[in-house]
Amino acid sequence: GRVFDQEYETNVPPNKIDWWPGDPETEMKKVDNAWWADYVIRRLVQSPVIGSIAAQLSRSDKVRLFQDQLLHKPGIGPDSPRSGSVGWHQDWSYWKCTRPDHALTARISVDGETLENGCMRVVPSSFHWPLQSTKMFFQSDATIEDLPEFEVPDGENIKVELLELKPGQVSFHHSRTIHGSGENRTENPRRTIIVHMLPGDTRYQSGTGDHPWAVAVLASQTDKELKDGDLWSGDRFPVIYSRGESSNAS
Repeated sequence: GRVFDQEYETNVPPNKIDWWPGDPETEMKKVDNAWWADYVIRRLVQSPVIGSIAAQLSRSDKVRLFQDQLLHKPGIGPDSPRSGSVGWHQDWSYWKCTRPDHALTARISVDGETLENGCMRVVPSSFHWPLQSTKMFFQSDATIEDLPEFEVPDGENIKVELLELKPGQVSFHHSRTIHGSGENRTENPRRTIIVHMLPGDTRYQSGTGDHPWAVAVLASQTDKELKDGDLWSGDRFPVIYSRGESSNAS
């Protein structure tokens, strides 16, 4: 609501906005790092509960916020041309500037997610598979039912499962999990708050060209030249869970 309307409680804008007032209402709205702009979003995406679960899943003692995203998948109804899909991809294919490849994501459902409104679909166990060449996140007219030719290890099979959520429920997935989502064929929006997280020992991998916005923010956090192997750290990547310490320590 407020952030999409460019109402910034902190007077600091998000660092990346992919939908502006006046753009087609059938396009998916996406904002990165809304926590910079809004205190309510900040409290939610820095939840120590989410951080604690992420630490358990990643077997880490510390977890940092990498970035948040606000996703607003518009309801386009049953007859409109396809729009607002998210093509099949692995998050880490866009995040190779982080190493090792152990980042993970929490997805907080605001309205509930169903097949009809374009819930996320996942390929279980695919986080063990090789990094795929598929990078279709921004293909908003993707036909989600058409699977690319994935590189599948011997003994594994491609199986797609729906990740349906009730309002307020949270799901977690690994950054190498293959996933995507279809269009929202209802009349109401499907809103989701995304929390991307990094285990505390995550380091910068230079030369990838990936995620230049996050890399620029990381570079701004140090008074020295950013170099390969530097720790992802700083106030823009706050600690949201540290074993044995109070939350939001740096």
